[in-house]
Amino acid sequence: MQNAAVAAPAGGYVQPTGEGRLTIGSLEDLEGRAAQVIPAGAFAYIAAGADNQITLRDNRAAFDRIRLLPQYLVGKSAPNLSTELLGHRLSMPIITAPMGAHGLAHASAELGSAKGTGEAGTLYTTSTAANRTIEDIANATSGPKWFQLYLHDDRGPSRELLQRAKAAGYTAIVFTIDAFAPGASDETVRLGFSFPPSLPLVNSGTANFKRSLGWDDVDFIRETTDLPLILKGVVSPVLATQAVERGAAAIQVSNHGGRGLDGVPAAIDLLPDIVEAVGGTVPIIMDSGIRRGTDVFKALALGANAVALGRPVLYGLALGGAEGVKSVYERIGAELVRAMTIAGVASVGEIGKSFVYDS
Repeated sequence: MQNAAVAAPAGGYVQPTGEGRLTIGSLEDLEGRAAQVIPAGAFAYIAAGADNQITLRDNRAAFDRIRLLPQYLVGKSAPNLSTELLGHRLSMPIITAPMGAHGLAHASAELGSAKGTGEAGTLYTTSTAANRTIEDIANATSGPKWFQLYLHDDRGPSRELLQRAKAAGYTAIVFTIDAFAPGASDETVRLGFSFPPSLPLVNSGTANFKRSLGWDDVDFIRETTDLPLILKGVVSPVLATQAVERGAAAIQVSNHGGRGLDGVPAAIDLLPDIVEAVGGTVPIIMDSGIRRGTDVFKALALGANAVALGRPVLYGLALGGAEGVKSVYERIGAELVRAMTIAGVASVGEIGKSFVYDS
């Protein structure tokens, strides 16, 4: 499939416009392909990590360090990937993570990524920093949807966003606690990247959010909406326990894909201690570094209930629009089926610590 591009009407930004199913060898392959169609500065903004990119690299290396121990001669039937997450039946335990400014990757922006996610039968998370309205994004997906919130210093706009999210049919609020401004990398500085004027953040009106967060902000969200609250960016057992005590309906273990504080441990390395601390009281979602079906398997084996997929969704969007996003999910889903088949697992609920080799 050839990917065409058309210049945006303002700011001179050229958005990819290709539409169609993708042939994907692996999700790792998509990064290089997407770099050919996304303008260089925007690609650096999407792909790079903060500072020395230690956390970005370790997110992947940590998965490679984990070894699996299959169970043979167990007479298991063909794997079933479906799972339930906060009341939603999903086709697989993989959802779309909240990410801002999808218009950098494709002309359809969040409408394309939401549509593709829904067609894959799974859940989409809309970012406060989206290029399309939260209502239009909600209408674009046929699947369940959550809304991710960055707080403003003035709680008025945040209160309005929470009310709009519920009215638009979002069923949970994801509160990001570990990032307060657009991701920055050395490469974006070298390239002089700035957000194109033609791609405004139409819901927030700004890319700079409240920097000093406290538990009073969590209380504010819970008092403003009755939607379940998910805390995203949890990196310690203490914080996870506090979140549950303060009413969080789920925990998202994440280091923001290596875009925040460089040197934070890989999210998958943090997962087991957080799982132990939470003790099964609420679901746990994990993101940062997922690229393979075996990565998903490893996260589930270490106690996650689901994983969230980030950059690969944007790469699929850039290369094929909504169909490209759907293709990404089909590929990683097929890889998970293969892993489960070989490991001797019939359902995602059967995946546990016994499948992780501990030397």
